[in-house]
Amino acid sequence: MHNNSMKQMWNKRAEKDAFYYVESAFWDGDVSSFFALGEERVRLLVDPYLSSLAVAATKVCALEIGCGLGRFSRSLAQRFKHVIGVDVSDEMIRQAKELNPSTVQNLEFKVTDGSSYPFVVSNSIDFIFSYEVFQHMPSSDIILNNFKEINRVLKSDGIALIHLMTNDGFLVKNAKKYIKGLVPESIWKALGFSPFKFDATWTGISLSRNQISIICDEAGLTITQYIDDPTHGSGDRIFLLLKPIKS
Repeated sequence: MHNNSMKQMWNKRAEKDAFYYVESAFWDGDVSSFFALGEERVRLLVDPYLSSLAVAATKVCALEIGCGLGRFSRSLAQRFKHVIGVDVSDEMIRQAKELNPSTVQNLEFKVTDGSSYPFVVSNSIDFIFSYEVFQHMPSSDIILNNFKEINRVLKSDGIALIHLMTNDGFLVKNAKKYIKGLVPESIWKALGFSPFKFDATWTGISLSRNQISIICDEAGLTITQYIDDPTHGSGDRIFLLLKPIKS
């Protein structure tokens, strides 16, 4: 049920204003700035870890989970031999294909069910990236299923850089959820708040570091590093640098 809800709600968000729901904090109507921010953040978040790959980035394949309109995928395609961008929203993927030029021949976009990527061959991906996506997932089971898929598709010497919501600094977000629950949605709408920011497919869940560790163990992944998120000041988001545990 959660998977269907994710697909339905993210399709509705994409139909309403895909750019805004991908980048609600900084979307100002300028498409070029939107993609420039993607490149800026790839330089900040991804480039420092490319040296961790066993071979040069120009020779390896990358996967972006929750690619949205493809702003990170486009930048990753400048660094990797082949890039696959996946998203649960059919409408996001449709727009991503329109927005990204056909001249970028090493970039492809695929729709998923939100938990698996059956079209990705096992042990075929060198690098996986995801930013501001897992924070919207409505259950730990969906996160676990995605982590199992990360383990399946990663090569034994591959790495994943995954952005997550944590319980650290989560009091304010929980308070907002509680307040939202006290006030009827019709009033929030009348006050100008988006109706697409109330359900679990937007607010997501938070996990303690212990819960994250348990999920990674169950998925067959090892956490090599917890990385503070330099793009948010609230302290409730981190990056995990993950490697698969292959026999």
